[in-house]
Amino acid sequence: MRSLKRKIAAAALVAGTVLGTLAIPGTAVAGTKNVQLRICSGSNETVKFFFVGENQFGDWVGSRFWEIAPKGCTTAEGYWWVAGRSVEFHHRKPSTGWRWEPRLISANDTRDGATYDLWIG
Repeated sequence: MRSLKRKIAAAALVAGTVLGTLAIPGTAVAGTKNVQLRICSGSNETVKFFFVGENQFGDWVGSRFWEIAPKGCTTAEGYWWVAGRSVEFHHRKPSTGWRWEPRLISANDTRDGATYDLWIG
């Protein structure tokens, strides 16, 4: 009987592990909030951008590039960043060239799976 209980417990652990890794956006650590980022620009120029930061798996990675239309917004879909941490926001306007700045993703005013807004002039 004890052997059967151990097998059931082991099977439950394996199932929980498999299901936990398939969740999207999924949290690598209990209590961690992961968010997508939406960038809004007040500029009259097209802005090209990408992010570097800690993703939902705890890896330090860079994203692909996106563009924001003049005075528009773009959601950096498909990438999830850890709230409560900073990301490197790399951006370029034709008139200024490439720049980067750290941007804090607040954990206090967001929820897991949300889209968090950042603004650029």
